[in-house]
Amino acid sequence: MNDSTTYLLVQHCLDGDEAAIETLVHTYQNLVYRLAYSILDDAVEADEAAQDAFVSALGALRSYRGEAAFKTWLYTITVNVCRGRLRKRRAKERLQHVMQAVFQVTQPAAEHPEAAVVSHEIDKAVRKAVHALDEKLQLPIILRYEHELPIAEIAQMLQVSQRTVHTRLRAAHDQLRRTLNGQVDRL
Repeated sequence: MNDSTTYLLVQHCLDGDEAAIETLVHTYQNLVYRLAYSILDDAVEADEAAQDAFVSALGALRSYRGEAAFKTWLYTITVNVCRGRLRKRRAKERLQHVMQAVFQVTQPAAEHPEAAVVSHEIDKAVRKAVHALDEKLQLPIILRYEHELPIAEIAQMLQVSQRTVHTRLRAAHDQLRRTLNGQVDRL
């Protein structure tokens, strides 16, 4: 959906057009759910967070000024909803599978079974290391590699400068490298 179409859809939503609201939610629901799931790693909680994000977004729709893409604005709300849920439950262990898709190594069909086991163990070690990161380092990694967002959008969503995003990504890479140093070689 292009910016002008989205702008018109937002205007119709502000006018109370239920079909426009339904179209807006339908257009972005999978993206919002996927983002929430990748942060929360719980299907039920991600569904609730996505609903909360839409309720918040629709309630704050008048505040959308179009300075950022609508998707970025909606992702920012979703990230903030998820952050609140993470703070409330204080259980980083529930994030253990969030990065599965990011570092998953796909194996050719004819690969030797031992190679598949080693690949799975490497994947597990990387996920575990990512989940051990502090939230300030973990969120940029998730947004950059799981959702392939540009640095500028990540900065907007996390309400930090682009330089801070680069710094956090570099720090996360360094910490992951230190954590994983030797672990992968032993497999």
